[in-house]
Amino acid sequence: MENKIKRSTGVAVSLGALRTEKSPVIGEYTSLNRFALFCKQSGLSVIQLLPVLDTGTQSSPYSSLSAFALHPIYIDISDLSSFSRCYSSDMEFKKTYEELLSLSGDKRFDYEKILNLKEELLRKIYRVTAHVNNEEIEKNKDDFYDFVEENKKWLVPYCVFKTLKYKYKQAGWMYWDDEDKNLSFDEIKRRWNEPELKRSNYFYAWEQYVAAKQLKVSAEFIRSIDLILKCDIPILLNEDSCDVWGQFGIFNLNLRAGSPPDDENPTGQNWDFPVYDWDVQEKDGFSWWKDRLRIAAQYFDAYRLDHVPGFFRFWAIPKGEDTAELGGAVPYTPISESTLSALGFSKERIRWLREPHLSTEEFFKKTGDFNKAHKILSLFCERIGYEEMWLFKKSFKSSSDIRKVSLEGFDLDDFLQEEIRDLLCKWWKNRTLIEIDYGFFVPNYKFRETRAWATLNNHEKELLLRLFECNRIKQERQWERQAKKIFSELIPSTSMIPCAEDVGIGIDCMPKVLEKFGILSLKVLRWCRDWSSDGQPFIDLHKYNKMSLITTSVHDSSTLRAWWTKEKNATMQFCKSIGKSRSEKPKRSYSEVDKQDFQIWGKPFNSSVAYFVLSNCATSSAVWFVNPLQDWLYLDDSLYLESFYDERINIPGTVSKFNWTWRMPVSVEKLYENKKLIEKINRIVKIHDEC
Repeated sequence: MENKIKRSTGVAVSLGALRTEKSPVIGEYTSLNRFALFCKQSGLSVIQLLPVLDTGTQSSPYSSLSAFALHPIYIDISDLSSFSRCYSSDMEFKKTYEELLSLSGDKRFDYEKILNLKEELLRKIYRVTAHVNNEEIEKNKDDFYDFVEENKKWLVPYCVFKTLKYKYKQAGWMYWDDEDKNLSFDEIKRRWNEPELKRSNYFYAWEQYVAAKQLKVSAEFIRSIDLILKCDIPILLNEDSCDVWGQFGIFNLNLRAGSPPDDENPTGQNWDFPVYDWDVQEKDGFSWWKDRLRIAAQYFDAYRLDHVPGFFRFWAIPKGEDTAELGGAVPYTPISESTLSALGFSKERIRWLREPHLSTEEFFKKTGDFNKAHKILSLFCERIGYEEMWLFKKSFKSSSDIRKVSLEGFDLDDFLQEEIRDLLCKWWKNRTLIEIDYGFFVPNYKFRETRAWATLNNHEKELLLRLFECNRIKQERQWERQAKKIFSELIPSTSMIPCAEDVGIGIDCMPKVLEKFGILSLKVLRWCRDWSSDGQPFIDLHKYNKMSLITTSVHDSSTLRAWWTKEKNATMQFCKSIGKSRSEKPKRSYSEVDKQDFQIWGKPFNSSVAYFVLSNCATSSAVWFVNPLQDWLYLDDSLYLESFYDERINIPGTVSKFNWTWRMPVSVEKLYENKKLIEKINRIVKIHDEC
């Protein structure tokens, strides 16, 4: 695979951000053609898109309703042949379309308004298009029915699901009536063919037909000018998706995916998406995943696998937990009770390790009343004999069960009620061992912070630490076997170039497995540091694995401008690393990088700083150099927004209208006319090509 991947420079962008003169409200499938011409002029050869799958009412491209369906919000309505007829003959249609165009002025686009207005317009066009005497349906009906037939496997469940979502005013399928909640595939097919539902089902099929047609035209144009169009494939799906609703077998709905605690997220991250049952998927050769890649390959020549660690192991959290603290790796190697007994741990000692022991004293401190503390604890716990110690009742399965219990009638104000629930949830998670199955355990990720651990003697701690390490090594082998099994099926299934999102998670076997399958590893400049050394120096750019993709920022981070402005220590270390590298390799040819001032640290961010960072990153040994569009635009001072905060894509852990709605500050056509910007990008591309 390595020999097929040539040194390339590219840009990452959300399709919705591509403001054009034809599509000034939100980027559309047809906008890609114009953007590709700008990239070609600039020397950029890779266009990486954020996911373009249907996410319904959610603006996050990683919360899709389907693993296959394209987002109708990106359909270019004016490109449809029935558009002019509707616009000229239907005053309501014209009024709605002009309302849509009026949303073009702000720095960010209004996802919800655009979605609703576009759906209204598409429904009207569909009614005209679907009329039996209409020339368009006569001209294109064979193409449409061929599309439906070729994609029936995923299209039929998707359309029935969307029809039901419309019926229930977009509520999640978990809240539908039982008659619609759990349907067999035979019942889904029956609903697809039901006469009274056919118009609605076919509307959603028609939307997919139109979206696929527009994307395919743009993709073929991009290929024709020798550019690579790269997609982003989210590993997970929202529970409220047609795939989870219609294919329960390949998901484990009792577990939620996330990431373990770290310095920035002390309680971890709970994404609340169900994990896969990889064993079930293996039985049919991972056909569902192969279908995803096969369909993507119709449009794209490369793909980014989101959250690649999930192919090795998921950080799986029991459903109902509000944080990721009680999560664990799946697959896992359990520790049995008999193993602990053989090491000398008694049944009482094991219970002490696996079950939180709550004291009356802490609740007395909250309430100031001994009897009240007892009564509150009695709601949730069983007392241990006559001790002032309590164990949670077996009926409680998660922290959400604790939060559901009413504390009315205890003469506590709302704030104190919430404090007590928080205290109970804190103790719920305070266990050294997590019981995964009856008599089988894994260590709590934060076991060193638990009460039981603090009471162990040094000998007991040493015994457990050796056991935990032994199990970690066994798990690593499990994860390596699983990833190899999955990748050996998926990677050869298409000719697309695979890239990984593999940052931030330390799985020892991951680098060698990615290299074995020719999957490019992701290197985010600001995080590639020797964190264990004094000063935490940056890794030498020239020591990156060749089979890597380097980038200055990602959609979940701040932009290059914000990083330079806010993280002074990091940027100082970066400049030092550049100077050190230059002094150690004076004979290396850096083209015009050599002409730069390497004492640039501390200067206010401007186009010169942007050029310094980008051109130096271009000298890395990574085969691909792909940056967010914002970071490329910083090469022109006139393209800056007033606040760098407004230039970022997403703020992780938040849900707002701000996230995922960044829009280019000028049109693509204006970029195409910006000769100075194009010249600067070309110079950086040349540096990357030469190194």
